[in-house]
Amino acid sequence: MEVFLEYIFSMPIVAFTIPLMIMIVFWVFALIGMLDIEILDFTGDADAESTDSTGSSFLESLGLDGVPLTVAITIVEIYGFAFAYLARKFIMPLFDGVLTATAAGFVVAVLALVIALPFATYTSRPFRKIFITHEAVTKSDLIGTYCIVTTQTVNESFGQARAEDGMVYSVRTAPDHQIAGGSRVVLIDFNKDNDTFTVVTEAELMAMSSTQHI
Repeated sequence: MEVFLEYIFSMPIVAFTIPLMIMIVFWVFALIGMLDIEILDFTGDADAESTDSTGSSFLESLGLDGVPLTVAITIVEIYGFAFAYLARKFIMPLFDGVLTATAAGFVVAVLALVIALPFATYTSRPFRKIFITHEAVTKSDLIGTYCIVTTQTVNESFGQARAEDGMVYSVRTAPDHQIAGGSRVVLIDFNKDNDTFTVVTEAELMAMSSTQHI
């Protein structure tokens, strides 16, 4: 064990050993829910978005886009460690008498990283399906949806309607106006205060459109 530890903490393996150990600790904390696996994927303000865009472009150029940065780094480190370990054993002896141990270790570390990248790119592809981001649909995005009134009537204080996908929404009409049950209506506005949609019938919507075009 002592020999193994001394081996993996020697050049060039140590260049991958320490980062890999850090990532192992990170994944332990991530598995127990103390850290977010997307902690390095900065988003938010304008500067962060710019940084994230640059980072995404860099990962894309390496073929490692589509997965969180922590996943990409971990995969690269695993392959880098494996190739550096093998290179330390089989390739570095070839540099004896040609380069110093430090120089040979540096060359092998760079070579291991270069070889690791395409392997990491290939390995990361199956993980992309797991980390697909789906944009949530907001209530405002539902404006224009056609529904069928499911209550006996809809007025300014009561009513429900069902969309074609089966979703049921709380709907209201303009003041002093009613729509009968079973009518086909359209969501034309969303009221955040009481989480309801204002609706009109198809005929009313067509009349409103005609008036606007005159």
